[in-house]
Amino acid sequence: MYRETRIPRLRASLWVSVPDKADSLTEAADPDRGNTAAGLASGPTVAPAAAPSLIVPDGCMDLIVIDSQVLIAGADSTARMFHGSAAPTVGLRFDSGVLAQLLTTSAGELADRVTPLDAVIGGSHASGGKVGEGGPAAVMGVARVLLDTAGGLTDRAMLDPRPMALARALDVRSNSPAQTVTEAAAQFAYSPRQLRRLSAEWFGYGPKHLAKILRWQAARDLIDAGRSRTAAAAEVGYADAAHLRRDERSLIG
Repeated sequence: MYRETRIPRLRASLWVSVPDKADSLTEAADPDRGNTAAGLASGPTVAPAAAPSLIVPDGCMDLIVIDSQVLIAGADSTARMFHGSAAPTVGLRFDSGVLAQLLTTSAGELADRVTPLDAVIGGSHASGGKVGEGGPAAVMGVARVLLDTAGGLTDRAMLDPRPMALARALDVRSNSPAQTVTEAAAQFAYSPRQLRRLSAEWFGYGPKHLAKILRWQAARDLIDAGRSRTAAAAEVGYADAAHLRRDERSLIG
C-alpha cells in the first residue's frame, strides 16, 4: 500500500510505502495545518519480506529513511529496481529542482544513486530506530525526522525559482502544450548549451531528457486514469502510440 500527503511549505510530498500484508496506515497529516506527522493506524506493521519494486524516473529527488539512515535518492535517468524490506518505508519526494538547492550541491553528482545525507551536509539525522521496530509509532517518528530535517534545510535556503520554472515549462501537465527545449532556452535567455549545463546541475540530466521523462509521466497518468494508450499519446503530444512505446522502452526497458 502507498499513501502520500502534500506538504506545500516544503514543496514536497510525504509518502509511506507499506508491504502489501502490513496493516494499513492513514494519511500523515500536513504540518502546515498545525499537526504533527500523526494519523498512523494502530496495529502491527510487520510483513513478509517485500518483493523488489520498479522505481521509474520522474524528474524528482527524495529523502528516504532506510535502516535508521536518511538517504538522498538522486534523480533517476532510467528505471531501477528497489529491494525494500518487510518494514514500511517513509520518504519525502521534492518537486523537480528543489532538493539539490536545499543541499547546495549539484543534482548531477547525486543522479542515479543513493547517497547518505550526512555525506553531503554532515551532521546526524538518525531516525532513532528502524522503521517497523516500534509499529506505527516508529513510522510516525521517522516521518517527523524527515519533516524536521527538510524544514531546517528549507529555512536556511534561498531557492532560485529558475529550476522550478523550467520544469513547469517542459511539463505538459502544467504547461499545455509543453515548451520545446529551444523555446525554453529562449524564454530564459540562455543558449541551448547553457541550458544543458544548468539543467544537469538542477535536475541531474539535460532538459531534453527531463522533458522526455515528464511527457512520459503525463501519458502514464492518463493511462492509469483509464485513457487508451493512443488517446494518452495524442493528448500529451506524441506523434502516435508507437512513439510513446519507444520512449517508455528507453526509460524502463
